[in-house]
Parts: sequence; structure tokens; C-alpha cells
Amino acid sequence: MSPKPARGRQRSVIVVAGEDPNDCKVLQHLIPALHPGPCPEVKFMKKPIRLARAHATLSPRLQEIKRFAKGHADTAILAGVVIHVDLDAVTDENYERVRRRITEEMRATFKECCPSALALAAYEMEAWLMLFPEAFPKVKPGWHLKETERRRDLGQIVKAKEHLMKCLGKPPYSVSHAPKIMEEAVKGGHVTARPVGNNRSYRDFAEEMAGWKTS
Repeated sequence: MSPKPARGRQRSVIVVAGEDPNDCKVLQHLIPALHPGPCPEVKFMKKPIRLARAHATLSPRLQEIKRFAKGHADTAILAGVVIHVDLDAVTDENYERVRRRITEEMRATFKECCPSALALAAYEMEAWLMLFPEAFPKVKPGWHLKETERRRDLGQIVKAKEHLMKCLGKPPYSVSHAPKIMEEAVKGGHVTARPVGNNRSYRDFAEEMAGWKTS
């Protein structure tokens, strides 16, 4: 049973929204490791929200997330909003354009209520998981990533999910394994804002989280 908040002290939450529940669960483990202070409870919005290709619909979708997030304000202080998007492309000039477009709209949407951060994963969240190869054997003993995989620019791997599946072999990797892999990476103390491997999209997210003010 979760401990109850101290009398007279309201709990605070960070709300995560995104395209896939598994990716949101990954962020539930990752955010506390990157948060610059004591991390509030992390909740996620179960309804999928797709933003990467949203243009005219971007603002309405962010407003939907805002309504969901502020719905927690009756029982908790809204301490932040994190939105996950699979870019389905590598880190290049288009990545910069997409990140700038969504980030600017997010800041305009949430500036009056809380900080926000964009987890724009290139190519997919699996490329972020590959930054922490030590975590994979903890989930499945037969899974091992070669050190050369971590040394490459992981943000340049096209179809990172399929690439990871080939690297791991048997038993086959599934997206449902992703939250446990990140949980083990955090538990093992491997998650930092600047891990050994390289993925600009991960680094951009970590730096954005580092900029959140703590009370």
C-alpha cells in the first residue's frame, strides 16, 4: 500500500502522455532518474495521443492532454507534463524541426500551469533502451548487446525496434519488455543524463528535464 501524504501536505504528480502505454511506462521509470530533485508521483494518460505528424490538430491534442493533466489538480499539485513521441526517423534536420514545432506549442500550452518536456525518441524508444546494455540480461539472461552497439550513434538507427530484435535473438524482444528493461537500468544505477552511448534525442530530453525548477 502506498504511503499516504502527510496531513496538510498535498501530493504532487507528473503526467505522462504518448502514443503507446509501454513507452509511457518506460518514462515512469526514467523520469525519476532524470528529475533534478525529489520526484513526484508519475502518472500516465492511457488514451494514445499522436503528435509527430499533427499540424492543424497539434494544439487541440495538447489541450486534451492539458485537460487530463489538470484533472489531477483536485487531488494533487500538477508538477509537470511529459509527452512521448516516436519520431520514426533519425536525428537530422527534420528531427530539429519536429522537436522545435512540438516543444514551442507545448510551452505555450502548459506555461501557466507547469513545466513540460518532450521525449521525442529517434528512431523509436528502443534506441534509448540500447544506451543501457547492462539492463538486458537482467530481464532475459540470454540477451546481450555488444559494446559496439552502444558506441554507435543510436539516433541514426533506422527501425530501431527491428534492429534490437535482431541483436538480442532468442527469446524474441517485444515492446512489452521495454518498461522492465528501463526499470532494471534505473535500479542498476546506469541511467544518467549523459550515458556512455550516444543518442541526441535522449540527451535533449535529459537536458530539458534538468531545466525543471524544484520547489
